[in-house]
Amino acid sequence: MEKSGSPRKVVIVVEDDQAIGSLIAGALSDEPGYCAIHVVNPAAALETAKHVSPDVIIVDVALPGMSGFELYDRLKGDPRTSEVPVLFETGTGDESLAEFRRRGIATYVKKPFDLNEVVEYVKKLADGGPASATTPPGSALPRHA
Repeated sequence: MEKSGSPRKVVIVVEDDQAIGSLIAGALSDEPGYCAIHVVNPAAALETAKHVSPDVIIVDVALPGMSGFELYDRLKGDPRTSEVPVLFETGTGDESLAEFRRRGIATYVKKPFDLNEVVEYVKKLADGGPASATTPPGSALPRHA
């Protein structure tokens, strides 16, 4: 239950597939205390992040004009968004997993994903939960290197 007067958690959903992005943003916005903003490309995500302070950003790996990884690098390089947790979604295989490992990214879901699982990951990330607690079951990322 949301505390009276507490600010809403803002989630930016960067997904070029309108149906998937709307589905994720709608599910998150239906959660008490959450507001999701769906944008369809990396440029819109960067612009949106200038005007709102997101608590979590969901990023699709495959985006038009700039990959999700390039967007992630830009977000991490900006002092306003460098500490914002990012949840990746991917429909691709091993090449993305290698890129996740290289960047130290432990939080992602593979398409098709369970929408309830995405909502739970976002809640954990928004509450400052550890990344290891949000690593999807069956992910290829080791807990200890």
